[in-house]
Amino acid sequence: MSTLATVKLLVKEIGILSNSLSDAVPKGSKDDKIWSVMNTEECDTPHETFNRRFDALFAEDCRDSDGRLHHVRQGKLGMGLIVSYLSKINWTDFPLDLVELKLRRLITELKHLQQADVSRPVRSLNVMARQAVSTTCATWA
Repeated sequence: MSTLATVKLLVKEIGILSNSLSDAVPKGSKDDKIWSVMNTEECDTPHETFNRRFDALFAEDCRDSDGRLHHVRQGKLGMGLIVSYLSKINWTDFPLDLVELKLRRLITELKHLQQADVSRPVRSLNVMARQAVSTTCATWA
Protein backbone atom coordinates (compact mmCIF):
# COMPACT_ATOMS: atom_id res chain seq x y z
CA MET A 1 0.00 0.00 0.00
CA SER A 2 1.30 3.41 -0.98
CA THR A 3 1.84 6.14 1.57
CA LEU A 4 1.85 9.90 1.46
CA ALA A 5 5.60 9.84 2.16
CA THR A 6 6.18 7.54 -0.84
CA VAL A 7 4.24 9.84 -3.17
CA LYS A 8 6.16 12.88 -1.94
CA LEU A 9 9.47 11.08 -2.55
CA LEU A 10 8.36 10.16 -6.07
CA VAL A 11 7.44 13.78 -6.79
CA LYS A 12 10.88 14.84 -5.55
CA GLU A 13 12.52 12.23 -7.79
CA ILE A 14 10.55 13.49 -10.80
CA GLY A 15 11.87 16.99 -10.04
CA ILE A 16 15.47 15.80 -9.83
CA LEU A 17 15.24 13.74 -13.02
CA SER A 18 13.43 16.54 -14.87
CA ASN A 19 16.17 19.02 -14.00
CA SER A 20 18.84 16.78 -15.48
CA LEU A 21 17.24 15.74 -18.77
CA SER A 22 19.71 15.49 -21.61
CA ASP A 23 19.82 18.05 -24.40
CA ALA A 24 18.38 15.33 -26.65
CA VAL A 25 14.98 16.01 -25.07
CA PRO A 26 13.20 18.89 -26.82
CA LYS A 27 12.55 22.08 -24.86
CA GLY A 28 8.97 22.78 -23.85
CA SER A 29 7.02 25.63 -25.43
CA LYS A 30 3.53 27.08 -25.31
CA ASP A 31 2.80 25.06 -28.47
CA ASP A 32 3.38 21.71 -26.73
CA LYS A 33 0.76 19.45 -25.20
CA ILE A 34 2.16 19.91 -21.68
CA TRP A 35 1.38 23.61 -21.83
CA SER A 36 -2.13 23.14 -23.21
CA VAL A 37 -3.06 20.36 -20.76
CA MET A 38 -1.65 22.10 -17.72
CA ASN A 39 -3.53 25.30 -18.60
CA THR A 40 -6.97 23.74 -18.92
CA GLU A 41 -9.69 24.20 -16.32
CA GLU A 42 -9.46 22.11 -13.21
CA CYS A 43 -12.03 19.38 -12.61
CA ASP A 44 -14.39 19.06 -9.65
CA THR A 45 -11.75 17.47 -7.42
CA PRO A 46 -7.95 17.60 -7.32
CA HIS A 47 -7.87 13.85 -7.96
CA GLU A 48 -9.97 14.20 -11.13
CA THR A 49 -7.69 16.99 -12.33
CA PHE A 50 -4.58 14.92 -11.67
CA ASN A 51 -6.07 11.89 -13.42
CA ARG A 52 -7.20 13.83 -16.47
CA ARG A 53 -3.89 15.65 -16.86
CA PHE A 54 -1.69 12.61 -16.35
CA ASP A 55 -3.82 10.45 -18.64
CA ALA A 56 -3.66 13.11 -21.37
CA LEU A 57 0.12 13.41 -21.11
CA PHE A 58 1.60 10.18 -19.79
CA ALA A 59 -0.91 7.32 -20.20
CA GLU A 60 0.05 4.10 -21.96
CA ASP A 61 -1.66 5.33 -25.14
CA CYS A 62 0.69 8.36 -25.20
CA ARG A 63 3.61 6.26 -26.41
CA ASP A 64 5.26 6.46 -29.81
CA SER A 65 6.09 3.47 -32.01
CA ASP A 66 9.23 2.82 -29.93
CA GLY A 67 7.25 2.74 -26.69
CA ARG A 68 8.47 6.13 -25.44
CA LEU A 69 6.21 8.76 -23.88
CA HIS A 70 6.24 11.44 -26.55
CA HIS A 71 5.02 14.48 -24.58
CA VAL A 72 8.06 14.77 -22.28
CA ARG A 73 9.79 18.14 -22.71
CA GLN A 74 12.51 19.82 -20.72
CA GLY A 75 12.53 23.26 -19.15
CA LYS A 76 10.06 25.41 -17.29
CA LEU A 77 7.44 25.10 -20.05
CA GLY A 78 7.87 21.33 -20.08
CA MET A 79 8.54 19.13 -17.08
CA GLY A 80 8.95 22.28 -15.00
CA LEU A 81 5.18 22.80 -15.25
CA ILE A 82 4.56 19.20 -14.22
CA VAL A 83 6.90 19.39 -11.23
CA SER A 84 5.41 22.70 -10.11
CA TYR A 85 1.90 21.26 -10.34
CA LEU A 86 2.80 18.03 -8.51
CA SER A 87 4.57 19.95 -5.75
CA LYS A 88 1.43 21.98 -4.98
CA ILE A 89 -0.99 19.06 -4.69
CA ASN A 90 -2.36 18.09 -1.29
CA TRP A 91 -2.30 14.30 -1.73
CA THR A 92 -4.69 13.63 1.16
CA ASP A 93 -7.78 11.71 -0.02
CA PHE A 94 -6.11 10.59 -3.26
CA PRO A 95 -6.01 6.88 -4.14
CA LEU A 96 -2.26 6.74 -3.53
CA ASP A 97 -1.78 3.31 -5.15
CA LEU A 98 -2.99 4.69 -8.48
CA VAL A 99 -1.02 7.90 -8.07
CA GLU A 100 2.13 5.88 -7.38
CA LEU A 101 1.64 3.83 -10.57
CA LYS A 102 1.32 6.97 -12.68
CA LEU A 103 4.30 8.69 -11.07
CA ARG A 104 6.47 5.57 -11.45
CA ARG A 105 5.57 5.35 -15.16
CA LEU A 106 6.84 8.89 -15.63
CA ILE A 107 9.97 8.21 -13.54
CA THR A 108 10.78 5.18 -15.70
CA GLU A 109 10.57 7.35 -18.81
CA LEU A 110 12.67 10.13 -17.29
CA LYS A 111 15.34 7.60 -16.29
CA HIS A 112 15.37 6.25 -19.84
CA LEU A 113 15.83 9.78 -21.17
CA GLN A 114 18.79 10.28 -18.82
CA GLN A 115 20.56 7.59 -20.83
CA ALA A 116 19.45 8.88 -24.25
CA ASP A 117 22.06 9.59 -26.88
CA VAL A 118 22.88 13.28 -26.41
CA SER A 119 24.49 13.59 -29.83
CA ARG A 120 21.10 14.06 -31.53
CA PRO A 121 17.51 14.82 -30.54
CA VAL A 122 15.41 11.89 -29.36
CA ARG A 123 12.62 12.60 -31.84
CA SER A 124 14.95 12.50 -34.83
CA LEU A 125 16.24 9.02 -34.01
CA ASN A 126 13.00 7.44 -35.23
CA VAL A 127 12.89 9.60 -38.34
CA MET A 128 16.50 8.78 -39.22
CA ALA A 129 15.92 5.07 -38.70
CA ARG A 130 12.83 5.12 -40.91
CA GLN A 131 14.70 7.04 -43.60
CA ALA A 132 17.55 4.53 -43.50
CA VAL A 133 15.09 1.63 -43.82
CA SER A 134 13.22 3.37 -46.66
CA THR A 135 16.46 4.05 -48.51
CA THR A 136 17.65 0.50 -48.03
CA CYS A 137 14.31 -0.94 -49.14
CA ALA A 138 14.24 1.35 -52.19
CA THR A 139 17.68 0.17 -53.32
CA TRP A 140 16.59 -3.47 -52.99
CA ALA A 141 13.50 -2.96 -55.13
